[in-house]
Amino acid sequence: MTVVLASVAFWAPVTYRLLGDDGQPEEIKGRARYKRLKTSERRALDRRLRANRLTPDLRVAIRKQLDDQDSVFTARERTEIEADLAAEPITDEQFLEATLVDWDFKDKTGQAIMYAPAAVRELCEDWDGFEAALVRGYTDAQQALLKPQELEKNSGGPSTTGS
Repeated sequence: MTVVLASVAFWAPVTYRLLGDDGQPEEIKGRARYKRLKTSERRALDRRLRANRLTPDLRVAIRKQLDDQDSVFTARERTEIEADLAAEPITDEQFLEATLVDWDFKDKTGQAIMYAPAAVRELCEDWDGFEAALVRGYTDAQQALLKPQELEKNSGGPSTTGS
């Protein structure tokens, strides 16, 4: 059975900053529409994002901890860590291919910049940092979603789960 709780994609604000005339910063504001991922897709994407932060030295240190006879990792923790170590890092381009489905940006004359995969590639090449701004739009939206949960979790009230 399929239940529809929300649309298959969501809009999020995107701000792209670049160096303007006379060394003054310039901001281009728009919004991007991202695919609403299934739980398994989001977890796989999160794992690849975590893999981006695992430097070779950090991977060696984690592996050393896993192999230590005195390590106190549970079987589940060990499985998760092993999966993180095995995950392939993701590039911004791959991230956008998996998530970006539309945008709402205008050029200097106020004309809409039409969304198409070729336009994404062209603008990301022409505007250094634009690709990262599009990724940040997604990650900022996800972080904003977590903030109320973190506030509730860290509040001084009694736990509803009894723990």
